[in-house]
Amino acid sequence: MKSPDQAAPGKRGTGNPWIGVRFTCAGAYVRVYRKPDAPAYLARCPKCGKCVRFRVGPGGTNARFFEVSC
Repeated sequence: MKSPDQAAPGKRGTGNPWIGVRFTCAGAYVRVYRKPDAPAYLARCPKCGKCVRFRVGPGGTNARFFEVSC
């Protein structure tokens, strides 16, 4: 069994799943969490306030990190 430190990002222990988002206008990295039963991750740029929605579902990507131009 994997320890929490060896688990894949977003699936660590029993906590909420997460993704990493870098907002280019702010030069900021944000870790975005969602509840396990939520259909999407919702991220907001800390500088300009732009909202981005990352849907969860079949046919998606296994990527855990994203870059948003705003």
